[in-house]
Amino acid sequence: MPINVRPVVGPGLAGCCTIFSILGIVILLALGSFFGRHVEGLTGSTKDPKDPDHVAKMCYAAAIIYGAFIVFCGLQSKRSETGFTSR
Repeated sequence: MPINVRPVVGPGLAGCCTIFSILGIVILLALGSFFGRHVEGLTGSTKDPKDPDHVAKMCYAAAIIYGAFIVFCGLQSKRSETGFTSR
């Protein structure tokens, strides 16, 4: 028996969340790549992280979380487009 659940957010908010999530993924993947390659601008100072490889892994993990938000918001947007019918 399918579960008939209303969308949590509207289509406008779902679209905004999707756009910001895509931007977040791009930025986090770039930062993860830079930290993973020990780019001097990010790792050369005394106040920078001691373990840039760990920071890179955390950036990649955060990008995966943003990916989950894209899936969630995409489903919310799709659900809003099809309309909610109460029984």
